[in-house]
Amino acid sequence: MGKEEKTLQKMMQRWMGFIAALLLLAGCSHLIGKQEVLSAVQKMAAYEKDAIEEQKKLTELEQKQNALYARMMSYGFKHFTKVAQLAKEALTIIEERRKYLAGEYKAMHSGKRQLNVIKREMSGLHDEHAKQQINQFVEVAEQRYETYDKLYVQYKEMLTLEKELYILLQNKDVTAERLQQQIDRINERYRNIMDINGQFNVYTKKYNREKKQLYHMWK
Repeated sequence: MGKEEKTLQKMMQRWMGFIAALLLLAGCSHLIGKQEVLSAVQKMAAYEKDAIEEQKKLTELEQKQNALYARMMSYGFKHFTKVAQLAKEALTIIEERRKYLAGEYKAMHSGKRQLNVIKREMSGLHDEHAKQQINQFVEVAEQRYETYDKLYVQYKEMLTLEKELYILLQNKDVTAERLQQQIDRINERYRNIMDINGQFNVYTKKYNREKKQLYHMWK
């Protein structure tokens, strides 16, 4: 074998080694991308758990406040002192609800931020089927988070309206008409919340289905 042939053979071996290394890196990159996506989805699930815990506390406080309201209505304004005292207790509960609502919001948005990680890693994947599946998951998750934000705004506004009601109930000179107006505003907000919550539940079912398919794809 001549000198030139040996040199050419060495160059070919180097190129083959270089190509093999590139292929290996590409394979590792795919695995890293997959792991990052799954890790982000798992973090979303963990934040979701935190949000559910805050929701449970919110529900407990809502029930407690409803019980107070029922007692106030049973007393009526003939027992103004008792009504005013219970209204003060209700205001304390509203502030507690604000705290847990803020905790729920923080948990949900921490989960939402993981979508940025998923989208970033998705762009580096070569498997078109996987990219399509991830994209479907992201779209549903974004719709769900968008609906949650609407729910959050409505709920927060309802807390403000409820606070105004309990302040009115501490005013001996408030008219029945003014109280009814405030109650009507709260009921309207509550109906909005129930409508949006229905949409949120629909997206939650879709979200869980897409998440399950994502896990199944990379099982």
